[in-house]
Amino acid sequence: MIAPEQQTIVVVGNGMVGLRFCEQLTAFDERKRFRIVTFCEESRSAYDRVGLTNFFAHRDAEKLMLARKDWYESVGIELHLSDRAIQIDRDRSVVRSLKGVQISYDKLIMATGSFPFVPPVPGIQKQGIFVYRTIEDLEHIIAYSKKAGTCAVIGGGLLGLEAAKAAFDLGMETHVIEFAPRLMPRQLDEIGSRTLLQKIRDIGVHVHLETSSREIHGEGSIQRIEFNDGTSLNCDMLIVSAGIRPRDDLANKCGLLLGERGGILVNDRLQTSDPNIFAIGECALHGGMIYGLVAPGYCMAETVAANFCGDDRRFEGTDLSTKLKLMGIDVASFGNYEAGPDISSSLTWEDPFSGIYQRLSFSLDGKRLLGGILVGDASAFNSLSIFAKTGAPLPCAPHELMLGSSKGSSALGGIDALPDSAQVCS
Repeated sequence: MIAPEQQTIVVVGNGMVGLRFCEQLTAFDERKRFRIVTFCEESRSAYDRVGLTNFFAHRDAEKLMLARKDWYESVGIELHLSDRAIQIDRDRSVVRSLKGVQISYDKLIMATGSFPFVPPVPGIQKQGIFVYRTIEDLEHIIAYSKKAGTCAVIGGGLLGLEAAKAAFDLGMETHVIEFAPRLMPRQLDEIGSRTLLQKIRDIGVHVHLETSSREIHGEGSIQRIEFNDGTSLNCDMLIVSAGIRPRDDLANKCGLLLGERGGILVNDRLQTSDPNIFAIGECALHGGMIYGLVAPGYCMAETVAANFCGDDRRFEGTDLSTKLKLMGIDVASFGNYEAGPDISSSLTWEDPFSGIYQRLSFSLDGKRLLGGILVGDASAFNSLSIFAKTGAPLPCAPHELMLGSSKGSSALGGIDALPDSAQVCS
């Protein structure tokens, strides 16, 4: 039975961000003021989408799980698996699900995430064409790869390159097709992208830049991709990883305000146009921006959970630093790595023999680090990103961050050199 003073919080979506909200609210809610109900359309509760590519190595979905069903039970969260919320009645404050479950809410959290964008190319519905989003997607890719010799991946961004690595590891000849003139255009500059491109080609993956698809040919299943320049590529399989779109259909259906290009409009408290409904993660449009990384989604989840428990936080954007290993290659960007010459000066280091490129941007007086790009060697990422995030004065001359001190030691000086405000572990 629900205590009369208890409020019901319904969370629509049980991905990584929805789970983070549940974790934070249960941690903050010492007085047990909230009953939490969450709907999850997949058959599994939240799992690690960031580490999805690891599934190809171990083929064990349990290793990706972030919380077991018994955890939800232990903290009192009502979890509805394989059941999608299909209707929000804002007048009556009720959520209805596909299976007919009906829950009255006091506050509602939209954590519906995003879906893969599939370009409207003729023939895109043929067999052998997949998206790269869920464990089920990966299971289908693995099964189909057993009869495929060549795989193409549309998209040269983060997920596209991860999908290409997966296809390559499955033993297929792999091609990356990217519309832009460089790989990872949102995270890397031209030289960084060129360095990454060469290392990927050295591994044996083919990359086609400034290339777009006109039509997909084949009798029932994919056999050939025709490009807009008249050339074509024979392939047995295609993975589409051309970006994401916010899942805002349920919000739109119930009359919440959306952005012109999609996304649920939220304010700094992550409230939608209905003050009792909040949106977090990739479905939310804050300050004109959809955040496609998990860290901003976590920050949103923590902000809302803290405010429910009496805090007064605002979400004002967040750090978009990214560090990952693509095909065994370190790639990182952090801070304001795109800072222009009006506010910054940059130092670059390029070693074409080792495939290492680094560019650090500093304030004009050289006393503060603004941001940077690291390809091939990102070992200094943690310390560098902390200085960029905090804006703390540097403990050394700018060039020593790349070359080390004249005594041959690291210019960063270890953890003692970090500012007191630095977060060293999350």
